[in-house]
This record gives sequence, structure tokens and C-alpha cells, in this order.
Amino acid sequence: MSPKEEAIKYFRERAGFSRLFLEFAKRIESLGYVGGHVVLTKLTQEEQVLLRNWFQKDYSSQKSAKISLKKFEEKFEGTRFEGTSLFEVVEEVLVRKLVYKKEEKDENERLKSKFFKVLEKTYMSETSTLLTTAILEKHPLHVGFSTTYNRGTLNELENVYKAVSVLPLEKPIRLPLFAEKVTGNPHEFDNDGKFISALQMIREKLNGVAIQNNPNAEFINQLLFDFGILKDDITNDVTIFGLIGERNGNVLRSWEESFREKSVRNEPLREIAKLDRVYPIKKDGPVFVVENSGVFSSIIDELEDCSISIICTHGQFKLAAIQIIKLLAKEDCTIYYSGDFDPEGLLMAYALKQRHPTNIRYWNYSVEDYVKTLSNVEISSNRLQKLNNIKDVELENLLQQMKEIKKVAYQEKQIKDLVNDIKNFTK
Repeated sequence: MSPKEEAIKYFRERAGFSRLFLEFAKRIESLGYVGGHVVLTKLTQEEQVLLRNWFQKDYSSQKSAKISLKKFEEKFEGTRFEGTSLFEVVEEVLVRKLVYKKEEKDENERLKSKFFKVLEKTYMSETSTLLTTAILEKHPLHVGFSTTYNRGTLNELENVYKAVSVLPLEKPIRLPLFAEKVTGNPHEFDNDGKFISALQMIREKLNGVAIQNNPNAEFINQLLFDFGILKDDITNDVTIFGLIGERNGNVLRSWEESFREKSVRNEPLREIAKLDRVYPIKKDGPVFVVENSGVFSSIIDELEDCSISIICTHGQFKLAAIQIIKLLAKEDCTIYYSGDFDPEGLLMAYALKQRHPTNIRYWNYSVEDYVKTLSNVEISSNRLQKLNNIKDVELENLLQQMKEIKKVAYQEKQIKDLVNDIKNFTK
């Protein structure tokens, strides 16, 4: 018999080596070569004897053993097994081919890359190319695509490619209608995180907009809208007074009549999406934005006979409010924003100014305004931590005071001052 055959016969006849050889196989496949160590725990008496005979070392008192593959293979030298490789012996003893994990992984990656490149070619567009690049570059949001590929539900991935290949849309369309048109199923993208991830990756590469790992509803609404898709265009609304809108170059008479009749408007995203322009009732006049509906109504009660332009966001910004403010910024309007003195309110003000730094003005956000409108409601330490996300020198003193006093101040106590400010601004 050859040295290799001698070795195979020897190890097959000694069952005490079976557990060790299984561990050898795992290590070789993991590393891609014969090397490293394996650890055997809870050694049996037979294993202790075989290891003692092989290494000429006493294992009788040991419960575990750390064994070097190279040192085990070196023991072949000077015996009838000399010239035999441990790799070959392990394969023959276990009666299976050893597959290097790295090679297997590389092959899987090659096939996956080919699959996404075929999708890109099939649904050729700029957006498809950007999506493929992001996936193959292992963008932080690519995980859902790799998981779906590994799971084998490839039709889900093809539907995403079908969808993004026709984006952005020139004319806005509601999400269910878009999904039905592209895939035949109006609910295809209702809860599809991959579609949202795809749009995030594409928008980031196109416009540099930062991604969010756990986007909230308004973030998703804005994301979809950026590509011409409407998710909720009726209940997503904003309340306005004293604004003029234009559609297809024509002034909307209903908006003019609302102001003439001293009426506020609850304008849904459905209608806002159709607008070309929005500007204040008074030429070159300022626009005021408040967070609270009670404050909004109280201001109009006092000033409804004046040519003022004011918006109410009703708390966290909906897409409808964001779009109205965006259109006003395009007209180079000066926009004064006032909200509650709490971490969430300050973050809203800061985010708005980040969007439109040349148009947004902080309105009544001084330390004095904060102190004189304080409530007894305390701000928890967890909420206070949110203030650390605000990086604006204009708010530094206020932020410091809020961290020290740790109490909320509400807009309602500012109504008189806000009314007087508007009177002064609009003289």
C-alpha cells in the first residue's frame, strides 16, 4: 500500500479519531488551507490514549486538548505515512470533498453579482444602475437585498427593479396605483422595506440626502414624493391663512376668496402637489409658521383683518407642510418659525432651518422668551439628550438654559408677544 493508503486505513480503523477529523475538516474549510488549531472538549478515554500515542504526551488528566493541524501533519514524517497530506487523509477518512468556505463564498458572491447585473441590464435606467452599484458596494441598506437573494425569492427583487427603472415620475401617482401598474399587485410595496431602501440608496447617490436606518412615516412620505409617488395625499394636510397659490400659471381664486372671507384652509397634499407657486398675500411680506393649532387660531382671531400669511403645522411636520414651505422658499420668502420650548420642538425648528437656511428665521427663541414662558413640566434626561443633536450657534445659549432648568415652555404663553411681533413685522 502507498503511504496515503496506509494513513487512510490507520485512521479509519480507529474510531477515537473521528471527532478530531470532523473538527479538522471544519477548520480546513474555514481557513482554506491546513493550519490553525482545533479544540476537543470532554475527551474520552480512547481519545486520550490515541492522542498520547500520536504526540507522545500524556493526556490522561486532561478534559480538553488544543491540537495544531500542522503539528499533527508533521507527525507523518518518519513513519509509513510520510509524504501524505493531512488534507487528503481527512477527505478520504470522512468520505467527502472539503470545500473551502472562502471559495464557496466567492462563488456565491459571483453568482449574486451576476444576478443583479442581469436585472440592471434588463431594466436599464440611471436609477437601476445606481441601485446595482449600491448593492454590490455593500451599502449599509443592501442587507435586505442579499437576504432576499439568499432566500431565493427573486421575483421580489425583480419587482423592485421594475419599479425603480421608471422613476422619478413626471406626474405624481398614488402608491397603490403605481404598484399595480408596475407589478400587477396594488399592495406590492405596502410593507416592502427593500423598495424604501432602494429609493434611499438611489436618492443618496443622486442628491446626497442622508439615509435613515429606521425611517418614520413622514420620512417615507417625503422619500416617495421625491420620486413622484404619493402615499397619503388626503389626510396629509397643512392649515394656511393668507397665502396665494398658482397652478399652471393661474392664480387659484378659491385661495383668494378664502382670505377675503377671513377663512383658513386645510390644504391636503393632493392639491399641494399640483401647485407651481405659493407666495404671501402681501407682496414681499413675511410668512409666519406656528406649531400649535390653538396658537394659530388665537393669532388669526386678533389679526384676521390684516394682510398676514400664516401656517400651522399641527406638531411634527407633515409632507404637506414641508412642500408648502419649500414652495415659499423658492419665492425667496422670509419665514418666521415658532414652536414649543422642548427638545422635539427645538429639533423641528433646527431641521427646518437646515432645509432652508437663508429663508427660515427663529421666532421668539431667545433665553428671555424661554424663561418667561416656563411651565412646571420637567424634561427627562433622555429627552434632554436630544438637544445634543442641535449644532447652531444661534441657539447655544437657549440650549444651555434648557439643559440647566430642565423644563418645558409652551407656545400658548407667547400668543400676545407673537401677535405684537406680527403687527410690527407687517407695518
